[in-house]
Amino acid sequence: MINIPEILVANGTGAFLVLFLLLYRIRIDQTNRFDEKTYNLLLIVAFIATLCETLSFLIDGKIGFIFYILQYISNTIAAGISIIIGYCWCLFVEYQIYRNFDRIKKKSKILAIPLIIAIILLIINLCGTGIIFDISKKNEYTRGPANFILYIIVFMYYIESMYTVQKAKNDSILVEFFPIYYFIIPCMIGTMIQGFFFGISTIWLCVAIAFILVYIEIQISISFIDDLSGLYNRKYMNHYLNKLQNNKTKHVYGFLMDINDFKAINDTYGHLKGDHALIQFGKILQHSIDKDSVAIRMGGDDFVCKPFDIDVLLAKIHALLRRTYDFSNENTVLEFHGALIDTDKQVVMYQSQQIALSKNEYLILLCLVKNKGKVVSREKLMNALWQTDSFVDENTLSVNVNRLR
Repeated sequence: MINIPEILVANGTGAFLVLFLLLYRIRIDQTNRFDEKTYNLLLIVAFIATLCETLSFLIDGKIGFIFYILQYISNTIAAGISIIIGYCWCLFVEYQIYRNFDRIKKKSKILAIPLIIAIILLIINLCGTGIIFDISKKNEYTRGPANFILYIIVFMYYIESMYTVQKAKNDSILVEFFPIYYFIIPCMIGTMIQGFFFGISTIWLCVAIAFILVYIEIQISISFIDDLSGLYNRKYMNHYLNKLQNNKTKHVYGFLMDINDFKAINDTYGHLKGDHALIQFGKILQHSIDKDSVAIRMGGDDFVCKPFDIDVLLAKIHALLRRTYDFSNENTVLEFHGALIDTDKQVVMYQSQQIALSKNEYLILLCLVKNKGKVVSREKLMNALWQTDSFVDENTLSVNVNRLR
């Protein structure tokens, strides 16, 4: 038996809370960093799912072709978004703890497998198979035999996020301030209640409450984050070291670095350019540190990493310096065995025809031509590719070299 008044109150309250929080975050400009974008995406899809589920309850049992189609679409969207929220939540947790894009890229591919399975099942269900849910001729919703799989996938994501937090604690990463259970417990309670008692709506109200609780706790933990670089700050470092004093079995090491002549950047180009340099350096560290490491801005131009890949870091720094301080007077057109390379237009011509190359292929070819007659190492080619802000690993390099051949 569907309780429409309860559903309208519960979902209406949930939709209001989510929309209010989203608009408030936009108003105070919390929309730029990866974690801010991910959190806002969670709010947007939760709002859409709440509306879709409410619509599905309101039109349940109403006869008509349009109602029949809307019933299928609204239930499919609501079911799919519940999986998407679990997926995005895991990525949000990963970034909140490690602030490491290399980890995010690897984890996102693994976590996408259950999401893809759920999407495939929902697409098959749209063909009228009824494996996830079925809509009768009277336009009444009933759960299908494989509906439980979606619940399992959602709970898998919740468990994975808890495992990530626990592993970080075991690795001496400071995460006691991260509100993992403020999100997991309300969501699990809402999911189980609605799963066992059909006809009432509790999932999206509980999800909205979870978002509010997480947001409040994150505002407290922001004191550990450096506003400019997005890295952990000195307060985090001091708190972290105090925790380590109580754990004599852990061997942790780090590396302290600063930006040479940083004051000259501020004095010559202004403090806005200096801030930009710190932001870019923070991004370099996030892409360069090992997957089990964190980067910290101690203050000013001082940074700490524990530990990091020195080769990757140096390559990125050199690339940034080349882009920022390029005082070279090289020829704009290079020639090699009849091929002309216009470095200004980034165009390659051969026998009066333009050769179509990708950006990476062009950079590799340019590096080889500039060093004709010499052996060009993989490291030098990697440095050439790192003239952009995108991360390039050795596998990417091999693929592009093979294409160029």
